Amino acid sequence: MSDNVYLDNSDLKFWIEHGVEWEPLIDLCEHGAKPEDRPASVREARDSYEDVLKEVGKFVAKQVLPFSRKIDQEGTRMENGEVITSPTMEKVFKGLKKLDIFGLPVPRELGGLNTPVAVYLAAAEMLARADVSCMTHFGFHTGIAVSLMMYAVRDPRSRFENGRLISTPYDAVIKDVLKNGEWGCMVLTEAGAGSDLAQIKTTAVDAGAGNWLLNGEKIFITSGHGQYQLVLARTEDSEKARGLKGLSLFLCRQKIDGKVNVKISKVEHKIGHHGSPTAVLVYEDSIGELIGRRGEGFELMLLLMNSARLAVGFESLGICESALRSAKQYAAERVTMGKTIDRHEMIADYMEDMDLYCKGLRAMCFEAAQKVEKSVKLEQILKHDPPKDEAERVVLERKVARLKRQARDMTPLLKYIGSEQAVYQARMAMQILGGVGYTTEFLPEKLLRDALVLPIYEGTSQIQSLMVLKDQLMQGLRDPRRFLVKMARANWKRVAENDGLEKQLSKLFAYKYKALQTILLRIARNKLRTTYDMPIGDWTDALFSQWDAKVDFAPGLLHAERLTKILADVAMARVLVKYANRHGKEFPQRLVEAERFMKRSELRCRYWLSEIEEHGADLLADLAALEPSVPAQAA
Repeated sequence: MSDNVYLDNSDLKFWIEHGVEWEPLIDLCEHGAKPEDRPASVREARDSYEDVLKEVGKFVAKQVLPFSRKIDQEGTRMENGEVITSPTMEKVFKGLKKLDIFGLPVPRELGGLNTPVAVYLAAAEMLARADVSCMTHFGFHTGIAVSLMMYAVRDPRSRFENGRLISTPYDAVIKDVLKNGEWGCMVLTEAGAGSDLAQIKTTAVDAGAGNWLLNGEKIFITSGHGQYQLVLARTEDSEKARGLKGLSLFLCRQKIDGKVNVKISKVEHKIGHHGSPTAVLVYEDSIGELIGRRGEGFELMLLLMNSARLAVGFESLGICESALRSAKQYAAERVTMGKTIDRHEMIADYMEDMDLYCKGLRAMCFEAAQKVEKSVKLEQILKHDPPKDEAERVVLERKVARLKRQARDMTPLLKYIGSEQAVYQARMAMQILGGVGYTTEFLPEKLLRDALVLPIYEGTSQIQSLMVLKDQLMQGLRDPRRFLVKMARANWKRVAENDGLEKQLSKLFAYKYKALQTILLRIARNKLRTTYDMPIGDWTDALFSQWDAKVDFAPGLLHAERLTKILADVAMARVLVKYANRHGKEFPQRLVEAERFMKRSELRCRYWLSEIEEHGADLLADLAALEPSVPAQAA
């Protein structure tokens, strides 16, 4: 067993030592800081981050990894209205508290360590590799503190100096999380309101003096025994504010002055994640504090959800890393037909695919983390310390808009492909181990049980794919000329490009644009008839008018997951090629891995494109002929 889960992971070390572009991130984290508080150099800062990760890696190897099965077996339960958690897991979190890492990405003025988010997420990956329950619960310590900090950036009660967040209305809560080991939870889901949050029935009524009274029941709440709850509830009931517009966000405490404010009525019995409680919460005139303004709850929750999707990507990566190591170790020792099974062609093929996908996923994780952090911190600077020069401000606005778009493009892709790969790789580890992999004596059965929820929570895989579809289609429909130029450029480069990696990458982009073109043309086929005599620049207005959602979007909805798989492969390949070109001389293996990933990716993308082009016409015709399953008024 490993002595340090950071030092034994050469790919993770590469990203910390060479991959992450630390200089701009450090500049953003230290923006407005006093000179005496800042690290003396980028190298000094990076070395201090690595020292933190080495300590976390050692702790995880010694205090979490050997006890993962015990945490799973001890599980959680209810006693006298209280959640009883695994004693072993409680010991783990006492140790994490001593390491003082709950505040890794929180500004030092608020009690944190002021590191870039990538450091926190690297620690999260290591925890997930050891035990996903621990990583999940860890996220509701740091994650809640970071969420409140993000909300505070918008709050006029917060105080800034030179664009730097100095104090917030939530300082006491953040301190309680960082120093005392408290935690919180995201409270969205209700019976009948999971993916469709517009159906939320929990209400909140203004009781005066800054207090609101919440009533309703929430289900499937991860770490729902947390003291600090971010609750989505309905405050508006007018015709204009129905659905998502009528939702507001609240901070509720599970207990106030030692008395129960929110009742925990049940802890779910689950296939996996046994160390992480999933609770049912009951609000009966429970006191809450409004966050932000009335009616902007869904918008605020999206900020939190975007961070959660990023965290699930790293959580998935931890499972993939663990599954791969379990399979490699067993395959190197198990002998059949005169050789270890890692020398059998089929098993070797499986493990190479797992390894390459693991590296592609990690590349995408760290690239997405950087995009998200840059967009968030630059937006804060733009709001609270904008450039005095008008031209510089305009440049910064455009940069923020570009980064936000890139972050929005990457996070649902990451959440989708990460969670799906976690299930696949845990399943393949079980298959490589064979019969023993199905027993509780070996790791894959636990990995598979733990992985199965990842495509479900924090927005299902299908919801992620629909988000991806919507964004891609809107970009194509709003600017058809730009879409066609990109498609033509990809097709030209796949033939004319001299660099081998770039040429292979262009082939993948060509598959991406061909898939999008196929879906766009099918969706817009009736609209396009009206555009034959129009200049291409005038298509947008015609294409956006008078949509029939039942018919027009059906081809896209059918193929959303296939498109998402193509886009995810392209996104991973793009990052792998970027860093292979940048570091290939020093690390030639990066060039080999990028090339091999893209060879496999081309086969996958070609297959998914053929399904998009050839599959589904009969099914869509059958669905279009059906009567509505819900009356129009009820819908």
